[in-house]
Amino acid sequence: MTTIKDQDLYKNQQLIIKIVLHVVDQVNFTIRNLNKRPTVAMLMECENCLTDFMPVVQMIVVDHTEYAPVYDQMATALDAAQVHGEPALIECAIIEFN
Repeated sequence: MTTIKDQDLYKNQQLIIKIVLHVVDQVNFTIRNLNKRPTVAMLMECENCLTDFMPVVQMIVVDHTEYAPVYDQMATALDAAQVHGEPALIECAIIEFN
């Protein structure tokens, strides 16, 4: 018997992991660019990236609280960017299932 895709816990967990890892990669990319070239354009790009991805991570955190530290780090990075500080890179210790 085949399982329905959205009922397969393993596939759901893998998808969530991939989404969070992609978000962290994209946010860290823009933070690195901002730290290399602290221009207004890069600051806006960093803020846009964070504000675009934070709701996605927030939706994931509702059911998977283990990703709350990622959201908290993103909020801290956004606060730093908004006061012209240097946002720290997002750390994510996710172990992928094989």
